[in-house]
Amino acid sequence: MCLGYAVFFGNIVLTPLWMQTQLGYTATWAGLAAAPGGMIAVLISPFVGRYLGRTDARWIATLAFIAFAISYWMRSRLTTDSAFIDFVMPQLVLGIAMGTFFVAILAITFDSIPQQRVPAASGLAVFLRTLAASFATSITTTFWDRREAWHQTHLAAASSIYDPSSVAALERLKSLGMSDSAALATLNRELVGQSYLLSSIDYFWISALACVVLIIFVWFTKPSGSAAGAHVAAE
Repeated sequence: MCLGYAVFFGNIVLTPLWMQTQLGYTATWAGLAAAPGGMIAVLISPFVGRYLGRTDARWIATLAFIAFAISYWMRSRLTTDSAFIDFVMPQLVLGIAMGTFFVAILAITFDSIPQQRVPAASGLAVFLRTLAASFATSITTTFWDRREAWHQTHLAAASSIYDPSSVAALERLKSLGMSDSAALATLNRELVGQSYLLSSIDYFWISALACVVLIIFVWFTKPSGSAAGAHVAAE
């Protein structure tokens, strides 16, 4: 629960941050790109909660992690020229993951816990989940910035006055009326944007792989089919 939520929350933080700081989206449009995921989750969660009483919650949790992995893999294929719909599509898949993950993982957590101890267990689960989200926020932004610096260093090392493509790009910008300093500044902005793109792709790939690995840990838990546990999760 904690690791899955940490990966999920890290991506929730990173995607709109990247869209607003590097791709020119406003906060409103970044929010609109993320909104469909929440809508899908709200629609399917009640049905998942009712179905849990008749099946092993581990299968539902596995489906959730697969959907998470697919969503993050789809994000890893984004570019700086991707259209708005390209950002929406991974969110739709993420909505399926959200609608199944939270219900299933809570059913596993509360399974076989006496009714009188459910409030204490719920409080502990919320505390640990919030703590994981806090760590994920710090780790995600730090990784993103440091990985961008690493990519920028390597991209800059591959560009010089002896590189034909770099010289051609500078000459093209100068032909548009830019001064030497303005042309260099334009190329530098493009280099920084591509570095953040590569850093984001790295994070999305790691997130997808992490979700696949977490499926293994789901099956270390006990079989969960308790109607009481499913009812609590649905609530």
